[in-house]
Amino acid sequence: MGGVELLTMEAVGGQLSFEQVYEASFDFVYRNAKRLGVLESATDDVVQEVFLVVHRRLAEYDGRATLRSWIYGILANTVRQHRRAFRRKQKPLRPVEHDDELGPASSHAGPERRAQHREDVRLLLSLLEELPDEQRELIVLADLEELNVPEICACLGGNSNTVYSRLRVAREALRSKLARRLGAAKERA
Repeated sequence: MGGVELLTMEAVGGQLSFEQVYEASFDFVYRNAKRLGVLESATDDVVQEVFLVVHRRLAEYDGRATLRSWIYGILANTVRQHRRAFRRKQKPLRPVEHDDELGPASSHAGPERRAQHREDVRLLLSLLEELPDEQRELIVLADLEELNVPEICACLGGNSNTVYSRLRVAREALRSKLARRLGAAKERA
């Protein structure tokens, strides 16, 4: 985990500067903008929009939610607006084409293992693209960012029973899509 969860109002004497928030949360925002389906060509613009909103609203942040969940809420809204705008323009959304999306394969892995890791990442991102936004967000937060359910509740709202239930459904949808994709690949081979 990065520095965004370590940055609290108490840790900085009750006053968060935009520079501190930006430094602590940039990687989190950039990584998750891509994971939530923003195309490479638009990622910088979406991240910039997130930080413009953070800058405008930082004085409103009162510490009731974690900084990470507050920023995630801004990120999720910005990504949703971006994706809706793409849909209205009827431009097809493509899966993100990044090799490093989920981190590199072990530095000790050989070229074959690194290539397999890149293929696995592409497959996962492609499958995430097929999920509804709500399910995609749950998978990203729980399984990729490794947030616990109370943290997810803080990011998305709702109660823990609802999040557990929706997360179970999202994981099952992802497993089902994976099984279909692997079955189709097996038939072609």
